[in-house]
Amino acid sequence: MQAFRRYLAEFIGTFIVVFIAAGAIVADVFLTRTRLFDSFGPLGIITAYGLAVAVAMLVAMPVSGAHLNPVISISAYVARRLSLSEAAGYVLAQVAGGIVAAFLLRAMMPKNAFDFVSGGVPGLATGIKVVQAAAIEVVLTFFLTFTFWAVLIDERGPRAVAPFAVGLVIIVGGLAGFAFTGAAMNPVRWLGPALASVHLSNWLIWTVGPLLGGLLGSLVYEALFLSESPAMPSGTASGPDEEEEEEEEEGEEEGVEPPSPEA
Repeated sequence: MQAFRRYLAEFIGTFIVVFIAAGAIVADVFLTRTRLFDSFGPLGIITAYGLAVAVAMLVAMPVSGAHLNPVISISAYVARRLSLSEAAGYVLAQVAGGIVAAFLLRAMMPKNAFDFVSGGVPGLATGIKVVQAAAIEVVLTFFLTFTFWAVLIDERGPRAVAPFAVGLVIIVGGLAGFAFTGAAMNPVRWLGPALASVHLSNWLIWTVGPLLGGLLGSLVYEALFLSESPAMPSGTASGPDEEEEEEEEEGEEEGVEPPSPEA
């Protein structure tokens, strides 16, 4: 049951991210082409993506650790912080959440706006080669994963502000890369809208690029700052109750009884 709750949290969190990130692009083109209003433009789209990640992380973090990205879960498995079954469950839940969000978006949004931007799928800018675009996604996802490890995986990190830190990385990464690749930094951010709009070209950019960048970011942080720390067995941060239980167990091993409630 606990594993199911984690996967459900990942499904809901990823659903939020993809629905808002892709939905903002569809809404933007609807405002400009259909209603002839001033749109919120690239900056608004980028901000919506970053805030969606922050909100979704706040929702999922107490339950699953708020990966919301197959890159994070696969990197956690490679770093021996998730078991193979846990990583597979996380990735499947994230993929399902992204696909459901994209198809719901297609069902709800005006067809002309949805089709015009291919459901909000990230796109390759004119004049940018596939290798260049993949390299951009590698670098941006490196920063994203490195930050995630620093604020959530590392026990010394400021977990209270972790969702906002990761969301901010999404925003600044978008400012740097949105014009060239859409700055997805997440294979599911591309996959859901790509399936819903049947727009699957240049898939290597948004799959291999983020995966390679995520592995580099996590492993570099592990090597530089966590090489002497034991690997965490799961993707969730230990809560106060778990810390108290660990302290009691240590006290019992040393022959010291835990303080009584009346003390």
